[in-house]
Amino acid sequence: MKQGHPEWCARGHHCGLGEHRSLPVVAELDSIGRVVLTRVLGRDGRERMEITGSAYLSPSEPVARRQLQDTLTGLVDVLQRAAAVRG
Repeated sequence: MKQGHPEWCARGHHCGLGEHRSLPVVAELDSIGRVVLTRVLGRDGRERMEITGSAYLSPSEPVARRQLQDTLTGLVDVLQRAAAVRG
């Protein structure tokens, strides 16, 4: 770290609050949606990734509900796998 900031820190206003954040990485997925990833070093010293996203839903209510359910299930799986490889 240089001057108290990790190398990847974007040096925004969060640094004064004891948190360091990278510039967000944005993936626009044509006809699907958008995902934003940000690396964060919390004031407790732990690093994490923040994931923000949006996806288009079907106009059919039953299909939209299934999309929501499947997405939540998939996100839980991704987070469990990410936590398992922690070093």
